[in-house]
Amino acid sequence: MKTIINLKKQVFGRSISALILMVCISFTSCDPSISALEFDLPEANSKEDETPPSASFSATVSSDFLTYDFSNTSSSATTYVWDYGDGNSSTDVDGLNTFPDEGTYTVTLTASDKLGKSSTFSLDVEVVEPETPPAINPEIVNGDFESGTSGWKPSGCTDCSTNAFNASSDGSPLNYDGSDSGSSKTPGAKYTSSTSAGPSLGSGTRYGYQAITVTPNTNYILEYEYAIKTDNDDIEGGDRAIISIVDGWYDDAATAASSTPLLSLVGDEANGKGNFEVVKQVFASNASGEIAILMYAITNDELYIDNVKVYPAE
Repeated sequence: MKTIINLKKQVFGRSISALILMVCISFTSCDPSISALEFDLPEANSKEDETPPSASFSATVSSDFLTYDFSNTSSSATTYVWDYGDGNSSTDVDGLNTFPDEGTYTVTLTASDKLGKSSTFSLDVEVVEPETPPAINPEIVNGDFESGTSGWKPSGCTDCSTNAFNASSDGSPLNYDGSDSGSSKTPGAKYTSSTSAGPSLGSGTRYGYQAITVTPNTNYILEYEYAIKTDNDDIEGGDRAIISIVDGWYDDAATAASSTPLLSLVGDEANGKGNFEVVKQVFASNASGEIAILMYAITNDELYIDNVKVYPAE
């Protein structure tokens, strides 16, 4: 009987121990602070960052010297913060910024990944306005007509003459640079009824033509001198000298004359032979910089042209 009682005590004791063990296991599984959990698998965010981000970029200036494009060349990053050093910022992948003025700006890119790692890269950008090259000052060949028609004869002229004009000794008393020649006249170009374009184009019409190169899209001045002996009121619109700036280069002066010019500058004051008037006007060059001077007259009397110039407007 005593043996049976001891056996019951042992069974009861082992049951209690098992229950206590189960309770302990149950509690420990609910308390993460217990050291037993140190051997659980780590959470995803606690995994070591094996490929941390590396920030880098390159900079390219646009046609506007104030605006820069920044090409992001970072690796292993998902978010970006740009600090352009002028108070502007961005979270775009690639950067674009217009700086307010000339100066040196430190541009900084911070690249981060989803594990909280980040990298920064900085570059000093020196913003400088480029110098504007001076406008081309075209050389006008024989603009003072000291060498007759040299430089002015067109290579072709359909239904008109390629002789340009009549060489004359009745030009302006001024030299090409505007100084007094000391003489009453210098060589010039002469037009008469048989060599002018008017009142209508004919086989005897003479065009002076000269192709020149200027700076594109730039303001220039066309200037020349002219003198008209008389205006007999026998031509509609009156006797007049006409010098045009042609948009482009032409092999045929008649084709050039029929084109739409950039400028036609007319001199129509009949003040007598030897009394030269100066006319000048600003015009804008074309996008190619290839223009030409086309010179002619409409007269039934005598008309003279001298000192033809094209130069940059200040």
